[in-house]
Amino acid sequence: MNITKDEQLALLVAIDKRVTPALKDAKDEARAEIMGAYAENGTDRKAILVGGEKVGEVGISYSKPAPFIYAEQMPAALDFLRQVGLVQEAPAKGWETQFDLIGGQVVYKPTGEVVEWAGWSPKAAKTAAVRGCKPEDVMRAFGPRLASVDAVALLEGEVE
Repeated sequence: MNITKDEQLALLVAIDKRVTPALKDAKDEARAEIMGAYAENGTDRKAILVGGEKVGEVGISYSKPAPFIYAEQMPAALDFLRQVGLVQEAPAKGWETQFDLIGGQVVYKPTGEVVEWAGWSPKAAKTAAVRGCKPEDVMRAFGPRLASVDAVALLEGEVE
């Protein structure tokens, strides 16, 4: 059986759509189990066994100890941190919407003032996505052609 690159892509995407949710569920269950064991008796890791052989581990990750700021003390904290140079300022979220490109220059929309401190990035393509490939559609499209195929060879595109 020959498999085209499009067929391989469709099959892999379909398999991913089946495997990814199952993998998420399995990981969530393992995490919940170890968190329960930790709460119950302090166990913070568990071996993942296949045929009695350790192939991995589920373990608890710990956060680093760190200070935090009491919400009601935020103004005092910011005053102190500003004095010692530990405050960063950034433009307000969405500031870009107040500017436009007119005549090759960046302009502050409310006043029409040209700003020399800003440049303009044109619209550009960022990425592309594979869509569709519902497992049931792909499997129906392959039909009986998959019945006698070595799955690993098929996934590696080595089936003829």
